[in-house]
Amino acid sequence: MRTKPALKVLLLYVIGLVLGQYLAPPLWGLVALTGLMFLLAFFLSGRESELRWLPMLGTALALVLAALLRFELATGHFSPRHISNFTRFGNPVALSGTVVGYPEPRVNQTNLVVEVDEIYHAGVVHRSEGKIRLSVAEMDRPLRYGDRVIARGRLRAPRGRRNPGEFDYQRYLAAQGIFGVMHVPKSSQVEVQSSGHGNWLLRQVVYPAKAYVERYIRQHLPPTEAALLQGLLLGQRGEIPFELRDAFSRLGVIHILAVSGLHVGFIMLIFLGVLGLLRVPFRVRVYLTLIALLFYAYLTGLKPPVVRAALMGGLVLFGITLERRTDVFNLLGVAALVILLYNPLELFQAGFQLSFAAVASIVYFYPRLRDALRVRKLYERAGQSVLVRYPTELFLASAAAFLGTLPFTILYFNRLPHFSLLANLAVVPLAFCGLATGLAAVLFHLAFPPLGELYVNAAWLFLHLLVSMVEWAGRLPLASQEIFQMSTPYTWFYFAGLILLANFRDPRNRARFAILLLLLANLWVWKTALTERNLLSLTFLDVGQGDAVLVTLPGPRHLLIDAGPRTRTYDAGRWVVVPYLKRAGIERLHALVLSHGDSDHLGGVPYLLRHVPVREVWDNGRPKDTGLYREYLHLLDSLHVRRRILRAGARLDDFAPVQIFVLHPDTLSDDEAVSANEGSLALRISFGQVDFLSAGDIEAFGESQMLRFGSLLNSEVLKVSHHGSRTSSTAEFLDRVEPDLAVISAGEWNKFGHPHAEVLARLRQRAVRVFRTDREGAILLASDGRKVWRVDWR
Repeated sequence: MRTKPALKVLLLYVIGLVLGQYLAPPLWGLVALTGLMFLLAFFLSGRESELRWLPMLGTALALVLAALLRFELATGHFSPRHISNFTRFGNPVALSGTVVGYPEPRVNQTNLVVEVDEIYHAGVVHRSEGKIRLSVAEMDRPLRYGDRVIARGRLRAPRGRRNPGEFDYQRYLAAQGIFGVMHVPKSSQVEVQSSGHGNWLLRQVVYPAKAYVERYIRQHLPPTEAALLQGLLLGQRGEIPFELRDAFSRLGVIHILAVSGLHVGFIMLIFLGVLGLLRVPFRVRVYLTLIALLFYAYLTGLKPPVVRAALMGGLVLFGITLERRTDVFNLLGVAALVILLYNPLELFQAGFQLSFAAVASIVYFYPRLRDALRVRKLYERAGQSVLVRYPTELFLASAAAFLGTLPFTILYFNRLPHFSLLANLAVVPLAFCGLATGLAAVLFHLAFPPLGELYVNAAWLFLHLLVSMVEWAGRLPLASQEIFQMSTPYTWFYFAGLILLANFRDPRNRARFAILLLLLANLWVWKTALTERNLLSLTFLDVGQGDAVLVTLPGPRHLLIDAGPRTRTYDAGRWVVVPYLKRAGIERLHALVLSHGDSDHLGGVPYLLRHVPVREVWDNGRPKDTGLYREYLHLLDSLHVRRRILRAGARLDDFAPVQIFVLHPDTLSDDEAVSANEGSLALRISFGQVDFLSAGDIEAFGESQMLRFGSLLNSEVLKVSHHGSRTSSTAEFLDRVEPDLAVISAGEWNKFGHPHAEVLARLRQRAVRVFRTDREGAILLASDGRKVWRVDWR
């Protein structure tokens, strides 16, 4: 391991962490086996024999096992006092603890990290440990790092991945050591017992400096430019408007908003340049820059990309002072090992992956791009002009980073930006100038305020130009393309092909590249041929307190029954239904079925109609005097979507071999005295020997009307009506349906208490297997026409 030893150790360590996701060996066994491997490698090392490879194998296995052990310690084996043991039921509690992080401002709230030491629940005080995220809607009184507080509210586990492919917020917080969340309306409801706890350096130096910078920026810049500069300088982008963040994402320059190596590079350039102008000796200049990097890392909250860049930058500068050559890949390995030893869960975070992929790609692909494009000849012809050299070098570095991060960009942002390489030529200089002048304004304001005013005006100009350009370019029709499907095999094929292309001059690599293409084509063809298409699948999406069921028929053809709720702050169509359809590769719906016009079923429909082609809509024809329903009718008319009003007794034979029967509503349900729930559209979908019954929010009256269909109601799968309300799923109705499986779509911690205990008891009495979206997230079922089974998507 004489060359790049850190990189080799990192590779083995990463293998162990990845295995940790799939294996759960006993902790004592891991400790014993890891120790045994290290002892074996130690005693066999240095011996001359034919088994000289044994020490290396023992060391490699020991490193993998050590990583597996580190992963286990980070993800489980918490003490009985750990905060995760108090979050399961979402009970109201009072807790005491210490604020251990800088308050993070967001658009609608402020987030604090609290290290909990006591919990008061059900009349008992429990000693506890672990961190929670305390969210305060209105910060009417300052809460600071080091405050010891008492907070009262519902303590819950962070929301995990509720639907296939969604962002896993629980895992994201777990990587930060946070295992509980609590929300309070106002900071005045959080009692401060004492102050002055925690690390002295953070409390007296770092966070006061951060508060000063934050306060100065807010006072001297308009809200949008202030939020942007806080993002560039401090890594606080929570107050940047969503529309602006989305524009950066569409243009493919979202990396500017995430404090990373680029920003650390800016800080290094600024300090080295200013100290050089002041004629500071080189060695002193380096040491002062190292101190600045360390301070900046703490100022931005020790985010992994910043730690990585600061470590690498610091090691490079230190190596220069010692006149030692440094291997960048080895430095990258050292930085990654430091971060992953401290927190192994960072490996699975988008920021870590994007940061290291970008740097590795620049180091590997940048010189190859220069050679392939014959940049030296271009410079010679241009007479070494800075106007040619600078944009060319920036373009090549951006292109190298773009190539290395493309799979991760698609995976995490679901976009393929088309203009990002060109946009970087303007965005990076504007961001650098905005950050540099903003930093100068902050510093000069302390010593000579008039000069600070001059710089802050310059910062506003650069930031305003940056915002205007990104907003304009982000609106271009071809700025980006949405791509929702990027799997791990695709990523491996992509990087293998990219590396072979980068070394295409070698004839052996050309042959390997051709073999790789043929292998990829074969896998794609065989995957398509072997994919089971003669199945009926039912996907009960978790849309909160509402319904949305995707029915995929053999063919495949797709029906969507309802599209979840829409409120002032949440649209199930935008945040759940449409993204899921795109991740599943569904480009159009053959039918959208609206059970009735209540907002918890209709809410996501407008967004869906605007973004997914729908051949026709089925509903009960019953109007509803709401703006949402009028918007729905307007969209049907403007988009020329065919509308079919269905009545009980109708049979739809357009989807053979699947048959669809309409069981409700009938003419009695048109009476205005009958509630909208009772007028819900009810369908029975039959495939072979398996039947699925969906009846919207029908209650006891509607169920009694459906009883006349007798044995036609009998179904293996029942979507329980009205989210498991007490007024539905009567004993007579369940006896007629005789379901084997029942799915209840209800919101987690919903205020209605759905599903009701009586409904659950009636289902248990009939030995029905019950699935609930409020507890399990999305429920996926599949059938071949003979039996039905659950599909595990986690």
